[in-house]
This record gives sequence, C-alpha cells and structure tokens, in this order.
Amino acid sequence: MAAAMRELGPRASMAQIAREAGLAPAALYRRFPTPDLLHSRLAEVFQDRLLAHARHTLDLPVERQLEYFLHTVGLHLALSHSILPYPFGDMATLEQRERVYAFTARLLEQGKQAGVLAADVALSDIAAVVWGLRGVVAVTDGIAPDAWERHLNVAVAGLKNPALTFSRPPLGAERLDRVIHRPSRGAG
Repeated sequence: MAAAMRELGPRASMAQIAREAGLAPAALYRRFPTPDLLHSRLAEVFQDRLLAHARHTLDLPVERQLEYFLHTVGLHLALSHSILPYPFGDMATLEQRERVYAFTARLLEQGKQAGVLAADVALSDIAAVVWGLRGVVAVTDGIAPDAWERHLNVAVAGLKNPALTFSRPPLGAERLDRVIHRPSRGAG
C-alpha cells in the first residue's frame, strides 16, 4: 500500500489508494475509515521503523553514531515525504517522539563525552538539523531527491568541529519541550 501511496502522493483519495493497491475500496475503508487514520497508521510504522533502525546505531563506533542516526532520519523523511501529508514525526505519538528525542540525547552525550562532537552542541541543535533535513527534502522533492544528504554532510561537519562557536544560545529545555510536545498536525 505504501508503494501505491508513493505513486499517488499524500493527497490521494482512499478510492485511488485502494485501486492502486489492488484492494476493494470497502476493504480499505473497513480498516481505515478515513485518510487521516490511514496516514496515522503509516506514520506510526515509519516512526517504529526509525527506532528499530536507530538501535543499530549503538553497534557502531561512537564517532559514527550520531551521523548514522541522522542519515537514518533523513532516509525516513525522504521516503515518507511522498506518502504522508506531514513529516512522520509530526504524526507520531507523543511516546514515539519522546523515545526518539531521548535516544538522540543519549547519542549526543556519548559523542560529546568521547570528544567527537563540539562541546557546545545541544539537543536543540540536533533537532534543528532534522528540521533542516525536512525542509531540504520538501524543497528538492522530485528534482534532487538526494540533496538532503549533502545538507546533512555539511551539518555534521559543523557539529564535529571542535572550534564551533554559536552566535545565539541553544533553545532552552522549556522551549524545546514545547516544540517536542506540541500536538501532532496529523491525525490523532
């Protein structure tokens, strides 16, 4: 069904999705009475897959962990962009989003302790890298589908630069929490 939605795009009707997936529309409607429910379920699947793939990150040397994780996020964003009306993270459950941010915080701390990441890098900086990936994926969709990878390379090179300095402080925990815990734009 994801292949059918990728072909049709995130605004496809349920009848179009059913036809493209080779299903009777009634069968699709029984399981997902609205497009929002279908999109929510797909977003959960993307988020669960991201977390499953992220666990492999811990098998890598610490100097590669955050970059591998962010690359995995980029791949998932690129794949979901043509299927879901919003980034899958916006449609994820609060518990899924919190697990991703906790995992990211763990990778960040390990990288800083190992001296792989600049000491001033904060969790909100990693979040901003992901938000930037979302933008690059959206802007280059259909024209340069792998442009996000170069953007990620540039961002990671900056994060690893020990001479990195910032002109502004990171988002504080309260403001980052407000972003993380903001209600999803997708279906509930």
